[in-house]
Amino acid sequence: METLDQTPKPKLDLDAVRERLSKAKGRQYWRGLEEIAETPEFQDWMDDEFPNRESLKGLDRRTMLKYMGASLALAGLSGCRGLFLPQKKVVPYVHAPEEMVYGKPLFYATIFSQGGYAKGVLVEQHDGRPSKIEGNPDHPATLGACDSFMQASILHLYDPDRAQNVTQAGETSTWETFFATVRERLANAQAVNGSGIRLLTENVTSPSFAAEIRKFLKAYPGSQWHQWEPTSQDNLTQGAIQAFGKPINTVYDFKPAKVVLSLDSEFMMSMPGSLRYSRDFADGRRIRDNKGTMNRLYAFESMPTITGAYADHRWAVRASDVETIARAIAAGVGIAGAAPSGKLPVQQSVIDAIVKDLRANPGATIVVAGQHQPAIVHQLAHHINNALGNVGRTVTYTTPVEAEPVVHQNSLKALVDDMNAGRVQALFILGTNPVYTAPSDFKFAEALSKVPFKAQHSAYLDETGALCEWHLPEAHFLEAWSDGRAYDGTISIQQPIIEPLFEGRTHAEMLSALRGETTASYDLVQAQYKKGSDKAFDKEWRRYLHQGVVPNSALPAQSVSLIGNVAPQKPVPAGNEIIFQLDPTIYDGRYANNGWLQELPKPLTKVTWDSVIHMSPRTAKKLGGIANEDTVELSYGGKT
Repeated sequence: METLDQTPKPKLDLDAVRERLSKAKGRQYWRGLEEIAETPEFQDWMDDEFPNRESLKGLDRRTMLKYMGASLALAGLSGCRGLFLPQKKVVPYVHAPEEMVYGKPLFYATIFSQGGYAKGVLVEQHDGRPSKIEGNPDHPATLGACDSFMQASILHLYDPDRAQNVTQAGETSTWETFFATVRERLANAQAVNGSGIRLLTENVTSPSFAAEIRKFLKAYPGSQWHQWEPTSQDNLTQGAIQAFGKPINTVYDFKPAKVVLSLDSEFMMSMPGSLRYSRDFADGRRIRDNKGTMNRLYAFESMPTITGAYADHRWAVRASDVETIARAIAAGVGIAGAAPSGKLPVQQSVIDAIVKDLRANPGATIVVAGQHQPAIVHQLAHHINNALGNVGRTVTYTTPVEAEPVVHQNSLKALVDDMNAGRVQALFILGTNPVYTAPSDFKFAEALSKVPFKAQHSAYLDETGALCEWHLPEAHFLEAWSDGRAYDGTISIQQPIIEPLFEGRTHAEMLSALRGETTASYDLVQAQYKKGSDKAFDKEWRRYLHQGVVPNSALPAQSVSLIGNVAPQKPVPAGNEIIFQLDPTIYDGRYANNGWLQELPKPLTKVTWDSVIHMSPRTAKKLGGIANEDTVELSYGGKT
């Protein structure tokens, strides 16, 4: 067997690369620093007909065929009815539906939810099997557009690693056994009003699911509902509370905006309304449609993003310096007490030019802050938008989209404190995976071990499920009825395309069963919208399902007032900063098992599969001459 070459690769000379670039004339494009340095390794890679074969060295023929067979099995999984899909759950029809024509696809409207926010999709199916997902042109959050998460979500439906059975302590069990066991515990807890019962969910915007949660809390008045979404809008919520005294949802209209200022925001990719925002922003750049003019985008950002790549003017700054920039701009538009106390990371002339452009376009500008920026930056953005006359034009405020808006980190911390204090006797975890995603200093796994009864209801037996006595399979969104709100509050119905392949149920069905009811998810959802005569409602219901949108369900604009002044700036610490952001392909890690997303190159960097730390060449040199192929270890606060 051929052995791997253990000879260390020579490190790049970053000074030589920088000198070479300084002497370049005109624009130059390259795929990596190795190309600029013209290293022998890069030349070998360019000359190789199969440049990635290095990863195959050391594999014998049998192992290679095994990997190829696994790939073929995954690709053809939808046709393997007897391998992974229980036959008793998939029953062919005797008489085909009248709209069914063999070989001709049918399309159904439903929703894909991420972080709790719904996005309208159209699902293509052949002979009853979902095969492709695209955006719904009638849905305000997508307008027919589709992102990579939406398209790849269909792979989860056929994933053999999905939870397929109810398990107790790792052994296969049944839903009936689980409910019989848990109802006995709930009956005992009811004697003390259910004070030891806790629910932990992700972000909830589904009206039907929220209704079931409230029914459960009413049945057990002493129980409590906690929420934990790793991608939550905590900073936005706290920023709104500081600005208006209460949680508020902000909706942007980029179409009429002539000037956009991004304060470390990736509004084109990572916000709940990004698909719509990027479409509307692009419309503002169609010169023919805008009589020879186009919008302008100023972007300050702490790492390269798609938004920054589209910017007319972009500045790379530290994440902590964004507050200083926001304060300088706020002071420039006349907001009292907003002036920065620290040194500007950019020249004053830059701030003056941006302020001049913003003030020259009142009511036609947008200032948007990044999700990971602290609450004070969001508060400043609200003040600036108000001062520029954007509210009611390019910026609209509504009541929160969430069924119960909370600061998720505080909610999870309260649960952890109760678990450590022994106040939690039964914990039902619905969907979320806090053992993996909770802040490390919360020590969630350690606190979970102190809970006598714990059950997780999720699509995968993950890190949290492995520490729970019970694990219950959750139905895929293409298998179940539900509903959800989009970024602007628009309600859509989630309708199944196929019967559950395994034993999955929805969160709403599970909570209903815990209360002793056996209501199907279809009835739970329909009950939220049933009104008038049966005949009239049936017609409306069919319209909801056909269009994929409940008409006139977007949240109405709210009139809000700013409270108080902006607090003085706190000192900004010096030194390097660590920024954790959503991965553009595997999100917060929940899509790590999706082969399509793992194989998808990251925007801008084109990194695939690898776990990387991004830093500038200057920072790499300062930290000891780190080269781009090195493996590094990151330590912070005693954690590695």
